[in-house]
Amino acid sequence: RQHLLGCLQKCSLRRVVQDEAISGGAVEWTLSVLHDADSLSQYSVEYASALLLNLTLRTAGKDRCEPPRARALEALVELLEHDKTQVKQYAHGSLYSILTRESLKVRAKSLGLEEMLDALADVYRSQMNASLAAQIDCISQLLNVPPPASDISDTEDEPDHFPQQPPTQLVVPPIEVFAEGPEDSYDILPTL
Repeated sequence: RQHLLGCLQKCSLRRVVQDEAISGGAVEWTLSVLHDADSLSQYSVEYASALLLNLTLRTAGKDRCEPPRARALEALVELLEHDKTQVKQYAHGSLYSILTRESLKVRAKSLGLEEMLDALADVYRSQMNASLAAQIDCISQLLNVPPPASDISDTEDEPDHFPQQPPTQLVVPPIEVFAEGPEDSYDILPTL
């Protein structure tokens, strides 16, 4: 299962694979795997949560999280308290993505997610972890924002291919909210 999750997660970076995986039930399967996260290895939890994030960035992936039987919110709430920071960040990203749906906002509020997030943000602040606290604050704010007029994640004009002549190094500016620490101020991506 570990190798399957790793392979799926890496392949899920491509739009065509995302479409096939979502239509093939990968969102539901990943959620079922994450519901039993305590019995999984750290590797499996990390790759499953990253896979879920990649799939929930798409409109069809969000659609698959909406039915109550998917129990997406419950799985992600469990991951909010995971030991590994990377898993928490993937859960934050997935929540941020799916909470653009009004039905999921209503269900999140009924589960008491607002109170959980407030308490979690206070814990992060007391631990001097400003980046995780800021992520939680963004999710909390999203719970009280009206839904967007439309979901445009599938209408992007960007092609899903790599450039013919990739640069030898690409320096990515820091994203303060999602950086783990000072060592993440600049990431250097390897040559493709």
